[in-house]
Amino acid sequence: MTGSRLLKIAALVAALMAPAGLAQAQTGAAAPTRTAPEQAAPQGPEALVIQDRRGERPPPLGADMFGGEAPQASSAVVDPDYILQPGDTVQVTLWGMVEGSHELTIDAQGNVVVPGVGPIRLAGVTAAQAPVVVERASRRIYNEGVQVYATPITTASTRVLVTGPVEQPGAFPGASDDALIVYLQRAGGIDPTRGSYRRIRVLRGGEVIARADLYDFLREGMLPRVSFRTGDAIVVEEQGSIVSVSGDVRAPFTFELAGQTGQGGELMQFARPQPGATHAAVFGVRDGQPISAYIPLNQFSAFTLMDGDRVQFESDARPANVLVRVEGAHGGPSVFTEVRGTTVAQVLAQVAIDADADMEAIHLRRQSVREAQRQTLNEGLERLERTVLLSPARSPAEAQSRATSLAFVTEYIQRVRQVEPLGILALDGQDLNQVRVETGDVIVIPRRSQVVTIAGEVNAPQSILAQSGQSVSQYVRAAGGYTPRADRRNVLVFRQDGQLREGGRAMPGDRILVMSKPDSTLLPFLRDLTQTIFQMAGVLVAVDRFSD
Repeated sequence: MTGSRLLKIAALVAALMAPAGLAQAQTGAAAPTRTAPEQAAPQGPEALVIQDRRGERPPPLGADMFGGEAPQASSAVVDPDYILQPGDTVQVTLWGMVEGSHELTIDAQGNVVVPGVGPIRLAGVTAAQAPVVVERASRRIYNEGVQVYATPITTASTRVLVTGPVEQPGAFPGASDDALIVYLQRAGGIDPTRGSYRRIRVLRGGEVIARADLYDFLREGMLPRVSFRTGDAIVVEEQGSIVSVSGDVRAPFTFELAGQTGQGGELMQFARPQPGATHAAVFGVRDGQPISAYIPLNQFSAFTLMDGDRVQFESDARPANVLVRVEGAHGGPSVFTEVRGTTVAQVLAQVAIDADADMEAIHLRRQSVREAQRQTLNEGLERLERTVLLSPARSPAEAQSRATSLAFVTEYIQRVRQVEPLGILALDGQDLNQVRVETGDVIVIPRRSQVVTIAGEVNAPQSILAQSGQSVSQYVRAAGGYTPRADRRNVLVFRQDGQLREGGRAMPGDRILVMSKPDSTLLPFLRDLTQTIFQMAGVLVAVDRFSD
């Protein structure tokens, strides 16, 4: 295949990706690019097998509570319900016949010693009750001429042990009224593969004083209320049975079951399938053998789940109708809801088509075509990239040529990756009564144009009125003639539906593109470039050769 023919094929990129882009070339403006979405991960029930083989699971429900900076203990404000204990500080103020202000620390016996009054027991008293207790005790010594006021101002630092499957087991300082989850955060959080979010114990002197299920906190904001003391221990138990959830759900996480087994209905309360979900695909192990099931949701509620199961919720009800849009030369409604199996001709029969419509250039923009073009493009570019970077040179001259061309090819790959295919499906010559529409299809009815656009290597790119019987060369001369870089044997003519015009003719509405002469340093890569572009050009199959 010659270099000129290869360069001609390269122009198919422009036609496939942005057929309207040639009109912008006449003004010198750069055609806008659209960033392509990242390639989606495997979907459908088969994805469960792939995830199991790779050992991949979504994060546990509640994992986002951990991972940030752990909150520091603060005693600036004492909770009124906080229970005072040894080490806490209380400020006692007297005024009237006796005046003074004292910061008093609760001693090991649970007392503060107020000057002139003596010991007053405050351990076990709430912060809100402390003023009443102090004043009542003071009244035994002072009459109404002395006013007494007490308020807790600081709490003693408490050291709580956090152990079990947590990221950083150890003893952590904090306030006695800090929540259990705060101490877990200080320990780096629960180990996502070993620790339980549902079975957590608080021990004091070896006895269990509270149990916590973080799912209650996540759903209802409920945690056991514990006034921690130094020496208390928070014990995270080993992880129980887990089930991973993905697909059409609001909460795609790994869930821990309350018992060794669970019911599908329990799982759905946490995972919350999307309204359109109809089935659940289950992959797991029973009696040492892998099992899989595909179950309607109304039956899945009673399905027994076991440790290690993977569940993917699917929207598997095919809609009876398809949604189609019509653009271009027509009047009336633009969006139609049709029964599945409706053809392009049946949709057009409902449309008031304008008199200046170009019926020969009607085409579709289709999402499935767009996705196929993007996939083949990425695969081709990956192969091209490997060829450029890994292929050995057979001679010093070829090595020099490759080094010179490497920057161009790398830039080419990067730019093409940024372009989003339009998904054009040409209908030229097809019986529109046989072409069925799909949901999301756009039927494009171009207007009959009187203009021919000339772009590329011409001195004055422009659009001019079409002249009957005028050749491609005459149009080029009308655009100022060829530039010195023009390859006169490589001129492409594109129709309005993106296809190449055969026979060396130019018709109203066509776009003429004059190619550049090939750079000799790029010739070693032309074959690879052509292979990539051919994979992109799903609807552009003709390569024409024109001459003066």
